[in-house]
Amino acid sequence: MLRSMVVAAAIAGSCGGGGPGTPPEERDVTGNYAIRYDDQLTLKLTVGGATREVTQSGYGGVVDFGIVNGQPATIDLTQFCAKPEVKCPSESFWSKVAINQPDLNSSQWDLQKLVVIDDTTHTLPAGQKAAAIAGLVDHNQNDKYLLGLGIEGGATANCAALGISLAGGRFSRVGERSETTMEPRTLAGRVCSLDAGVPDAGTLPDGGRDTTGLLPDGGVDCQVVPITRIVVPPGAKVDGIKDGKVFVGWAGGCAFGPFLAGGILTLETGYTGTRTGNYDPPPFTPAPVVLPDGGGIDGGLELDGGM
Repeated sequence: MLRSMVVAAAIAGSCGGGGPGTPPEERDVTGNYAIRYDDQLTLKLTVGGATREVTQSGYGGVVDFGIVNGQPATIDLTQFCAKPEVKCPSESFWSKVAINQPDLNSSQWDLQKLVVIDDTTHTLPAGQKAAAIAGLVDHNQNDKYLLGLGIEGGATANCAALGISLAGGRFSRVGERSETTMEPRTLAGRVCSLDAGVPDAGTLPDGGRDTTGLLPDGGVDCQVVPITRIVVPPGAKVDGIKDGKVFVGWAGGCAFGPFLAGGILTLETGYTGTRTGNYDPPPFTPAPVVLPDGGGIDGGLELDGGM
């Protein structure tokens, strides 16, 4: 089930939402964008706790997962995505979008509500409104964003996207560059000290020893590893979207029929975006902030199928 979130609560509970103080112009990612999919697809079929994976380029042809439960598990991806009740990535996250941060000027927080509006058809008939989805963007994490795409379906007989479905990425800025330095980290990615294994290397508040940095054999879980950061020039404007991923999941019965009703089919593909102009949306229907099941602004972008 998707989580509709009140923005204030999401900000208060976020891991890495940052604090107030960054000027609105530095957090501003609003604008109209053109989206380009790479169509390098990763499909996964999970049945009974086991996952089978197939990769392919483009939506043509038949995807073959082999024999499952005694029957061939194949799917014609073109026909599947053509079903009226199915929304594959380009239908879930559109090729042209208008993006807004409605609370940007009223809230000083780095974590902001993000509204994405379907701008595929900019001029709509009278009374018609474009679809919209809403999620979160975090300036404190290089303007990463996360949007839930699924709806609360559940019944294996329908083809509604599951609650794990998402779109994510980060907004890029003019003149940005990557810098890599060698720094000490634990196996879990925490900052550590080479001489002690953990930052404080001392006792816990109750007087006990902090052993979180120790390995089972008595060694210290701390080593120097390459850490890459994105460096943005002061005042740089947003120019596009990078590291985009769309991850959509369906009940197995939707794709393969009753014999895989208990399975889950997922499809992942990448995309980039170019900012084409200032925020100029068509009339649209407002949407609440929704994140994927278990998705956080941090972990949700790993897109490994287990948010």
